[in-house]
Amino acid sequence: MRFDSVGTHVRSCISQLVKLLSTLTVRVHAFAFCEIQSGWRLRKQGIADALLVHYVLSGTGTIVVGDQEPVAFGPNSMVIPPRGVPHSLGFAGAMHTVTARDALRVLPDGLVALTAGDGSRDILVACGAISASYAGALGLFDRLQGALIEDLSGNDRLRHAFAFMIEELVQPGLGTQEVTSALMRQCLAILLRVHLKERGTSSPIFAALRDPRLMRAVAAVLDAPGASHTVDSLAALCGMSRSAFAERFSAIFGEGPIEYLHRVRLRLAAQLLTTSPMPVKVIAASVGYTSRSYFSHAFKAAYGVDPSAYRGRCADAAKAIEPGSNATFDSAQDVTGED
Repeated sequence: MRFDSVGTHVRSCISQLVKLLSTLTVRVHAFAFCEIQSGWRLRKQGIADALLVHYVLSGTGTIVVGDQEPVAFGPNSMVIPPRGVPHSLGFAGAMHTVTARDALRVLPDGLVALTAGDGSRDILVACGAISASYAGALGLFDRLQGALIEDLSGNDRLRHAFAFMIEELVQPGLGTQEVTSALMRQCLAILLRVHLKERGTSSPIFAALRDPRLMRAVAAVLDAPGASHTVDSLAALCGMSRSAFAERFSAIFGEGPIEYLHRVRLRLAAQLLTTSPMPVKVIAASVGYTSRSYFSHAFKAAYGVDPSAYRGRCADAAKAIEPGSNATFDSAQDVTGED
């Protein structure tokens, strides 16, 4: 579906996507580059709570997800396998395969390399691990069954970004990881834009956008997550009965409307905890929780720690990259896709 021929429904979906993208937290918390020699494949296990995004800087090969058929990719492509699913990158008919753990090299400047073969860069890939909050209020990538591959060579801006990444990796220096991560975030945002223009709402990423009635409820939640939403009030916005709305919402989003509402609220709270000095009680009230204790209980169930501990942990993480720390090794494990 071409962007210049989209109908009213697709334009509405684009409008809603703008709101969804405003909740997208593209935070590359681990980064590596993969160098694959001809005749080799690099195998990764996948990460349950993160999305691995591969940026093919040069070379042509295939990705195999689970037991599915190989899918080809070329230079200037982005390759996103389903979250948490084993997959391999490299050459079709390869005689040699190496796991990401065995291929791992941590370079003196802190960069992480995954080397399949003798270091020849017949395929060069930049790989980023994006944390579980990558989709903010809506898991846009959670419905992927196979690898998403998008050829971005026709986009001038992205070609320059890819070329810049290659330069940084060929001659790494101070700040290479930070610069490359920023470029990867930019490329991912543009990928979503290009993907919708080319494929419209037929893409599995945008399955949740196909019912315009439900999007009224989603928009209401994203616009005012702290409001007193109920199943009845959201159903009324959609012009549906309570039971029909709840059933349809659960079928499309994989969770009930109230569960979705709480996830949006807690994600916003997590952002505020790391970006605002407001007391926890004030943050709880601002996102719709009248009880501080209930908020803390819900937050801990979602994030594993209470709000105060989460705030402290994030503050510590911001200062974690110090000489002698194990931050680089931890990030290396994340980006390999190994446990």
